[in-house]
Amino acid sequence: MKSTHLRRIAIAASVIIAFGAWLYWTFAAGVLAAQPRLTGSVVRDAVSVKGEQRTFVLYVPRNLKPNAPLVFVFHGSGGDGASTREVTGYGFDALADANGFLVAYPDGYQTTWNDCRKDSPQPARRANIDDESFVEAIIAKEHTGRDIDVRRVFAAGHSNGAQLSYRLAMERPNEFAGIAAISASLPTPENMACRPSDMPMPAMVINGTADPINPYEGGMVTLGPFTTLGTVISTRATAEYFAKIDGQTMPPQTVRLPHKNAADPTWVERTAWTMPGRPPVVMYAIHGGGHVVPQPNFQYPGILGRQTADLDAPAVIWEFFSKLSPRN
Repeated sequence: MKSTHLRRIAIAASVIIAFGAWLYWTFAAGVLAAQPRLTGSVVRDAVSVKGEQRTFVLYVPRNLKPNAPLVFVFHGSGGDGASTREVTGYGFDALADANGFLVAYPDGYQTTWNDCRKDSPQPARRANIDDESFVEAIIAKEHTGRDIDVRRVFAAGHSNGAQLSYRLAMERPNEFAGIAAISASLPTPENMACRPSDMPMPAMVINGTADPINPYEGGMVTLGPFTTLGTVISTRATAEYFAKIDGQTMPPQTVRLPHKNAADPTWVERTAWTMPGRPPVVMYAIHGGGHVVPQPNFQYPGILGRQTADLDAPAVIWEFFSKLSPRN
């Protein structure tokens, strides 16, 4: 009887947290400034994972050829696969049309992902949802159905979705050729729930120095005024973690990106670890930037911080992915 009562309390807490995330992101909803002209098709699909139906959205470019890459784009908490297409400005879809890759936008459990943050109270984490098997099932389905190249599968995500990308990099490194994370840093050791393999992984990290949720210099992650998700290391330390496991021993090179609008108070630095023969690591520091996916077609609201005009995240992520060697 006591265990049943505790289970009900846990379920109620998960619902409250999920509702809070939904409410926060609803009030934070932005505006689609422009939508690229797309020529592909949008497909809703599902896979069975341990007896549960898990859903996802695919963007399939016209005349997708066999052996094409597959790019996952994981939403932040409170979102879903369909909304992620919009909040990324349909940038990945347009790039898929131009470059012939398949894009998967999976739906999280109660709009959240089970990432590596031990102290996260989000529903997928509390229920210990097997998101890794979900992702693997999508890869298998698209390999069979659309003949995607399993050596060129990539993971990108924003916020909670970026945290899932980190988990896949650490626990499923043999299945991904590279990852990209926006508005997220690795958990601190005391907040780490995963078992990193420390296998090399090309990685890109894009974080804002004025992010109101994920602290650029490390510290406590907060979602709105009432929810904390545990501590993370700094953005630089996150990039250096991947540089270390990738065998990067030379100092990185830092450049400042061209400034496009004099009225824009943000500016961007690119730091890259790129030794020959080693997996690369790239870090974009968006000075004055917030908890957003920088790109030109979707305007985020002020509650999430500033959005720079100096960086198009989908474009630089695909440029990074497209130059990586296929996974062995």
